[in-house]
Amino acid sequence: MRNVLLPFCLLGLAACQQETTATLPGYVEGDYVRIATPVAGYLRALAVTEGQTVKAGEPLFRLENSETSTNQQSAQASLKKAQAQSADLSKGKRSEEISALNAQLDAAQAALRLSEQELARQQRLRQQGFSNQAALDQAVSTRLQAQGKVRDLKAQLALANQAARSDLQLAAQADITAAEAKLTHADWLVTQASPVSPVNARVEETIYQQGEWVPAGSPVITLLAADAVKIRFYIPETQFAGIHTGQTISVSCDGCNTTIPARISYIASEAEYTPPVIYSKENRAKLVFMAEAKPIDTAKLTLHPGQPVAVSLTQTE
Repeated sequence: MRNVLLPFCLLGLAACQQETTATLPGYVEGDYVRIATPVAGYLRALAVTEGQTVKAGEPLFRLENSETSTNQQSAQASLKKAQAQSADLSKGKRSEEISALNAQLDAAQAALRLSEQELARQQRLRQQGFSNQAALDQAVSTRLQAQGKVRDLKAQLALANQAARSDLQLAAQADITAAEAKLTHADWLVTQASPVSPVNARVEETIYQQGEWVPAGSPVITLLAADAVKIRFYIPETQFAGIHTGQTISVSCDGCNTTIPARISYIASEAEYTPPVIYSKENRAKLVFMAEAKPIDTAKLTLHPGQPVAVSLTQTE
C-alpha cells in the first residue's frame, strides 16, 4: 500500500495525537473545471480576472483564428451551391429552351402536313399512270421522316417540362446534407473560440495572457464551483466500521465562526499506512482509510482548497 503524507497533523491539530480523539485532521480540495477549446489561436480578449465570480453562460475569453472563419465561409458557400443545384434539378428546362422546342415542333408538324399532301398527290398520279413507283416511294419515306421528327420533338418537350431523374435528385439532396453537416461543424468551431462559463464559479487562475498563442486543447482559465469544494480526511481503522457514505459530519477550521455540516461522499475501499513522522512509534502500523465529504450548504461556504480543517465524525442532523 502507498504511504500517505498528512501534513496537517504537523500543524498542531490535536486530532493527530490520539486515535480516540473525536476530531480527525483533514484539508480542503477542489474539483477544478479547466476551460480549453478544440481550436488554436491568439488570445484576443480575456473577459475575466482571477478571483472574479462568474455565472453560467457568461463569456470567458475569445481566441482569434483566421482558418476557422475561412472554413465557416467556405462551408456556407458550399451549402448555397448544393441547394441551388438541387433546386435546378427539381425544375424543368428554362422557358427559353421550351419555347425553342415548341417552335421546332411547329415546323416539324408543318413539314408533316406538307409530306402528307405530297404523298396523296403521288398516289393519285400513280393511279392515273402519270408517275412512277420511285416517286411514290420517296413521298412515303418523306412522310415517315416527318412523323418521326414530330414524335421526337414531342418527347423532348415532355422531358423538358419534367424535373431531373429521381436518382439525380437524391444525389443532390445528399450533397445538401453533407454541406449542412460541414457548416454545422464549422459554426461549432467558431463558437468554441469564444467559450462561456459552464457553471457558476470563481475564477481560480488565468493561465494565458492577452496576445499569447493558445494551442488547441490547452486550458486557458481554471474555474472552481462552490459545490466542487470537498473535504478530504483519513479515518482510523478502529473507527472505520461505524462510518458510511451519506453520513453527516461536522467540519471546523481556523477562523470559522461555526462548524460546517458536510456529508461523506466517498470512502476508499483500501486501507493505507500512516507515515512514521505523524504517529508515535506505537501507532506507526495503524491503518487509515481516505474519505471525502461535500459541504451541505454551499451558499455561504468560506472554505478554500489547501486549507486545513478538523473533522468531527459525530453525526449531526
